[in-house]
Amino acid sequence: MTGSPLRAAIGALPLGFVLSCSHSTLVRPAPSYAVLVFEAPLPAAAAVFVDADGLRREVHLGPEETGGYGWCQDSRYPVDAGEAVERSVIGTLEHVMDEVHRTPTPIGRETMEAEGFDAVIVVRADTFDAGISGDPFSDFSGNAELTLAVSAFTSDGLLLREIVYGSGVHDASGMTCRSGAEAVGLAVEMAIENAMTELGEALVHSQELRSSLAPREFR
Repeated sequence: MTGSPLRAAIGALPLGFVLSCSHSTLVRPAPSYAVLVFEAPLPAAAAVFVDADGLRREVHLGPEETGGYGWCQDSRYPVDAGEAVERSVIGTLEHVMDEVHRTPTPIGRETMEAEGFDAVIVVRADTFDAGISGDPFSDFSGNAELTLAVSAFTSDGLLLREIVYGSGVHDASGMTCRSGAEAVGLAVEMAIENAMTELGEALVHSQELRSSLAPREFR
């Protein structure tokens, strides 16, 4: 509310009067169960490798983002979405494939066949960005975007290569700068869930993968 006496008083404070500090941001796993599965889950035991490097950011609430009110100006919100993305990928793939086995490193075709896997899925972090604006008197607004590179191969070779995208925006109210961490964290979770929906749909609706994984007598 622009007419709030309290907010006006805060805005009149000297620019040096700010609560500049760091607030850790919680990002929880957000697997997607909204995949439009018109067909059965892929009949495969898949080895899944997730490379979540590059999913760390320090979101900065600068002067431009506070609209001139210095109460929380220069607050920082460290974000690490790596574990949340890894767990979200596994949770989503368990919904669209018969078996999912997480591997610490990507494996090749020979290892895949020797260990009894039908497919290998590799998901790598491609881009990640997050931001925040607002103040305790008009709510904080967090935003996030990410892209993941997805590839899948079977004994027939590389059959899928896609970039999946997710974005999220979330508002949070509260009378402290810490509320900004909630806004950022929930925006990142929304972005992850959106990307997971695209990931699941890309895999389950791939006719190349489905054909390759079908029993030989039906191919």
